[in-house]
Amino acid sequence: MEIKVLENVLKVNEELARRNRDFFEKKNIHSLNIMSSPGSGKTSLILETLKRIKKDIKAAVIVG
Repeated sequence: MEIKVLENVLKVNEELARRNRDFFEKKNIHSLNIMSSPGSGKTSLILETLKRIKKDIKAAVIVG
């Protein structure tokens, strides 16, 4: 059986991701997307990382 792909359903998502990458690159921003199952330690990892990085590094966390 052959399935023909008629439309890339991720097209809009890929365009938004490209725009985000371009924006971050132009502003010299390094970003991470941390995803995992509930209770796996994401928040603990982020909090501990923020404690250990240099004080002169600006950092932000967006949740959602």
